[in-house]
Formats: sequence, structure tokens, C-alpha cells
Amino acid sequence: MLKTEIRGRTLVLTLDRPEVRNAWNPALARGLHEAWKRLVSDDELWSCVVTGTGAFFSAGLDLKDPPVNEAPLAMPNLSVTCDKPIITAVEGGAIGYGAVFCLLSDMVVAGQSAYFLYPEGRMGAFQGMMGGFPGRLQYKAGLQWIMTGARMPAARAREIGMVNEVVPDGTATESALALAEQINQNTPLVIQAMKALALSTVTKGPMEENFRNNQLLARIVASEDYKEGVAAFLQRRPTQFKGR
Repeated sequence: MLKTEIRGRTLVLTLDRPEVRNAWNPALARGLHEAWKRLVSDDELWSCVVTGTGAFFSAGLDLKDPPVNEAPLAMPNLSVTCDKPIITAVEGGAIGYGAVFCLLSDMVVAGQSAYFLYPEGRMGAFQGMMGGFPGRLQYKAGLQWIMTGARMPAARAREIGMVNEVVPDGTATESALALAEQINQNTPLVIQAMKALALSTVTKGPMEENFRNNQLLARIVASEDYKEGVAAFLQRRPTQFKGR
């Protein structure tokens, strides 16, 4: 589902479902979410590279086994606050949520034949995650891309800000690892401060903002204090909150 490897100071994550072009199912989405927490908590890890098995990055959600609730948890820089750089290497296609994943990554390296496709307008379905693209892509060019549902080649993606580097096909992962290693040569405290400050200035889309707010409220509802408060109210007794 999700392969993990450590190369020096870099956590390497590989989407490993080549039989369905690395489409996301619940297990893969949960694996990515756990990987973000590992990246944040491990001081020996200074960067992350995400890639896919085979010649295709990701076909997005597995429509036969979709991660209905888990998909947002798998997105970089969304469910887990992370100040370490996350670089995505794209070969072949990045479709739907695969394209959103690239949008929310810190940097993207793409093979010259790679492409990005967001087909939700043609499918009659829109979950809103791509709606926040103006904070990361040119507005007019990005709007044309998502409204037409047309393939965007890697070269064009670089022009409008989706991609950092376009490299020969088959070399995206190694190029992304080389970029991560170049970053790793610098002091991590400064690198993490740079990302934190830069990311704080990026305009967030409604789905991003609502996700964080909903997570905050969900934490309250799931807490012991919430249950204690309800119980105390029903039993007409003083509360005994524990702060958890």
C-alpha cells in the first residue's frame, strides 16, 4: 500500500498500488496520515519525498474502494502541521486527488511526459479540495485548467507554478531526492522556519480552513471532558473536568 524508506535525513514514501495506478484506498490514505505524524515527530528526519511505484504517480481516489473520510487526512500540510519540506516526484499522471496532493505539496519534480488532470467537472462531482488553488497557482491559468478538465503537461504546470522542475522521464524520484539532499545540507531550524513562515502567508481555500475548524470541533466532541460535561448535566452534579 505505502512503502516507507529512510535515505539519510529524508523520509521516502512510495504509493504502492500499481495494479490500480496507485489509486488511494482507505489503507493508503491512513498510511500517508501516519507518515506525516512520523515526519513531524522524528527529529532525525529533515525532509520527505513522495513518489509512486511504476510509471504513474496516482490516479486519485480508488472509485471501487474510496477513502471517504480518510482522504483529507492523507494530504500534505493539511491534517498534520509540518514545517519540514515535502517534495513530490511525478511520473506519468497525477489525476484528481493525485493532482490535489501535488498542489498541497511544498515542491514538485515531474518527468517531462508527466501530466496533471482534474476531471471532476466532467464527472459531475466536486469535493472542493482544488477550490483553494489560487493561493498556489496563477488564477486565470488554474481556473482554465480545472474548468476544462484538460490534461496539463508538465511544462505548462511549471509555467503556472504547480511544478518546480521538469526532468527527463524516469528520473523524477532521483531528482527529487537530490533536491531534498541539497536542502538537508542546510540547518533544519532555519529551513523549518522558512517553510512555516511561507506557508502561513499562503491563502487557504474554504475546504482547508473548514477542515481545520472541523477537526478542532471534532476533538472537543470526542474528548472525555465532553462526555463528563453531558453526564454531569444529566445527573445534576458538579463537573470534574480533566482537560482531555
